[in-house]
Amino acid sequence: MSDDKLARTEAALDSLWSIGWPGPSNLSQSPAYMAFRQFCADNFSAADKGIGFSFGLSDALRGAGLPCLMPEPCLASTLEEGARAIVAAFEATTVRRTYLCPLDLADTLPPMAFGNATVRRYSPEEITALFDAVRLARYFSGRAFEASHLAQFQWLTVEEIVPVARRAGQRALPWLYESWNRDFGAFDPHAGAHPRVVADAVFALLLAPWEDWHTLETDWAGFTIPWVHLVTDDLFLRPKPVPSPGTLTWEDAAFQDHDGELIEYQRPVAVPLDDVAQPILAACDQSWWGLIETAAATPLFETPVKHFMVRAASSDGMDQVMGHKTAIEAALGLQSDFSNKGRPKHDQISATGRLAKRVAILLGDAQAGQGCCQSNANRSLHDAGPSLRAGG
Repeated sequence: MSDDKLARTEAALDSLWSIGWPGPSNLSQSPAYMAFRQFCADNFSAADKGIGFSFGLSDALRGAGLPCLMPEPCLASTLEEGARAIVAAFEATTVRRTYLCPLDLADTLPPMAFGNATVRRYSPEEITALFDAVRLARYFSGRAFEASHLAQFQWLTVEEIVPVARRAGQRALPWLYESWNRDFGAFDPHAGAHPRVVADAVFALLLAPWEDWHTLETDWAGFTIPWVHLVTDDLFLRPKPVPSPGTLTWEDAAFQDHDGELIEYQRPVAVPLDDVAQPILAACDQSWWGLIETAAATPLFETPVKHFMVRAASSDGMDQVMGHKTAIEAALGLQSDFSNKGRPKHDQISATGRLAKRVAILLGDAQAGQGCCQSNANRSLHDAGPSLRAGG
């Protein structure tokens, strides 16, 4: 960012920044706004025409703290701060994306750092900075940010640096810039609910033997992730509101103070894990992540094993069972299981039977193979229509 461009941007923003709250009823048609928009078109290659850029520029000005859009004076920035943020947004070639994932129901876990991910607790002050609460308040001024409640949970935090689109409008409303010469019915069958980097981090955590550590017989998962919140430093992308802490799991609790009075409060629900989990999880570091990356580059993961494992973990009931079954089939199944080509002529074993044998050999447990066959039969019964289940 050159001093000359910063100075010229400050000068172009001066009249716009001098407008106080509440500002004109239609800011985008005001002379000051129109003049600054023209300045952007003349001085920044990322500025473009159309509705996408109109939305993007308005969001960038709000995110930068334009005083006439701030009902609370403390949210407004100075002219220099605003100009610096605007220039940085236009000249950015990459942006940082931070995905914040609350680990609901998690017992106290050791701090972990692997790949681009960390698992840890944050203080209320750290939560405020991590979520960029000031920027959120500039968009959602009537919505309280409950940092003290969010800080009571542990967080999986995943970061990535990604290149930005060439045009600012495309960063604001990317769907407006998609090609219309395509099949709108096409979709990615393995597109998950989470961004890829988040799914990779969740998959890594799922490799730990949570089912061995779990102290409840009715479940196996050491945590759930009810939602993922994205924080980005891209001013042209409007942030989304943070889900309420009430979407996470709380329980009533009480204690006696020094006067003997019973004080009631709420705390996060934590499912206890065996003590052996702590040292094992503490070893989830960059070396451990390197082993996962090495394994992920092998033919075993040419099929969507990770996708189905993560999907199963975010499901429940029969959907979870079917997700895990599909993950096993993706990992251990072969195309030749469903075709006579390349299969020994004397091999009359069914596809399910071959998969069961591989499971039994891999685990050194014949009963595990039998269980694989039985679960396949149960799944088929679950999928069958009423007449088939009745034997019709």
